[in-house]
Amino acid sequence: MLAQVSIFPTDKGGSVSKYVVKAVRYIRTECQKRRMNCETTSMSTLLEGSFGDVYDVIMGAHRILRVNSDRVYLVMSIDDRKGRKNALDYKKDKIERLLEKD
Repeated sequence: MLAQVSIFPTDKGGSVSKYVVKAVRYIRTECQKRRMNCETTSMSTLLEGSFGDVYDVIMGAHRILRVNSDRVYLVMSIDDRKGRKNALDYKKDKIERLLEKD
């Protein structure tokens, strides 16, 4: 399963990076412990693993932010393709190969 998550507090003003980094640090640490792939971009974090692991990691990040926030915004997208392993790298590599053909 491949998941994309964007998460941040909405009650901390215009700049929330000092809060977001706590969630991203948690996600990365948990992904490493669970041997899951993970990548952070400027807009979201991508995770790859079983449904249970992905959900637990994302909800853990939510709990981290709720400690100091009254309101947390979270958007999650899931691509659950049966039999696909290493989807995080596979999808990027496929797009790059197709771009090179042009």
